[in-house]
Amino acid sequence: MNALSFTKRIIRGPRDTSPIHRFHVGQLVRSKGALTRESTSGETYRIIATLPIRDNALQYRIRSSRETHERVTDEGNLEVIVSAGKDGMALAERAFRTAHIL
Repeated sequence: MNALSFTKRIIRGPRDTSPIHRFHVGQLVRSKGALTRESTSGETYRIIATLPIRDNALQYRIRSSRETHERVTDEGNLEVIVSAGKDGMALAERAFRTAHIL
């Protein structure tokens, strides 16, 4: 019987250097899968903060345009949003901002 296994990016290096986060604060990213029962796969999030390593994975604080609260996830659950150009990213930025206007 074959078993499926997950692997995380292993963070190793000299002790005096801090690991490098793949995503930066303010960047729009997409979830690779559903992060919770309420969320959907491919949902868009904004990176709110970079966090230290936990369970050998870099962590991020993220927020969806549909929710008012923040979540914490590791970088293995996120992927960069690839747009068709400057207009595609501008559209994503406008959609995220309009969802937070009161």
